[in-house]
Amino acid sequence: MILERHPTNQVPVYAVSDLTDLQERFFLLQRESVNQKIAHIFLIEGFASTGKGSILQSLTIRLDPRKFKVYSPYVDQSEDKGYPFLWNFWKVVPRYGELLFYLNTYYSRLAYLRSEKKIGLSEYDQRLLSILNTERILSKDKIIVHKFFLHISKKDQKKRLEDSKKKKKEWELSHFDKDQGEHYNRYFEIFDSILSASRTIDSPWQIIYNSKKEETKLLVFEAIIERLERILQFDSRAALHSINHGTELIP
Repeated sequence: MILERHPTNQVPVYAVSDLTDLQERFFLLQRESVNQKIAHIFLIEGFASTGKGSILQSLTIRLDPRKFKVYSPYVDQSEDKGYPFLWNFWKVVPRYGELLFYLNTYYSRLAYLRSEKKIGLSEYDQRLLSILNTERILSKDKIIVHKFFLHISKKDQKKRLEDSKKKKKEWELSHFDKDQGEHYNRYFEIFDSILSASRTIDSPWQIIYNSKKEETKLLVFEAIIERLERILQFDSRAALHSINHGTELIP
């Protein structure tokens, strides 16, 4: 089992006031990815009501808009239209040096189909194998896949869904989100199975839990920056320090 039934809070390294610095460092890592001609795919996955949309907005607000794109299909409405399972996702594979953010990913699609019993175990295994093969091929070809799963307890999810109703913000919730709220235990088992089967050396899952959305946002930033710095061999903190002290001009 890779998910915890009763997850405990992770303590962020950064204070909320450091969000701007993290965004600047992410921009510098984007620029370095362009220089090295390395593309990145970020899978922002997780349970409903974990703040994925807000996190995505914070991640992208400082980036060069010419060098990233976002793809967010409705996993409960997506149709393959006679094409292979991943066809809808292949269409938006980034060019070298670009960043791509998937919000609602092929993993969500797979979880939904499994939950609704629209596919059997054999087809489920086949689609999971297609995902793993595709991620491996991309990672070997300078398109790195980064996978983040935002975890939440059943109690916290229920509270957030109830808050959405009270604030009359149910329009923000898709059928897929509501289905998770009604069948948390079922989706917990499905997500746990998917994550356990799809964590690889090339594209491991990073599971992030925090009961406060703003702190979760910082944890995601921290995890992304740490991984990009390691892959690119680039110190974004030192680069930002140089810019702030006039050693380098930021474009």
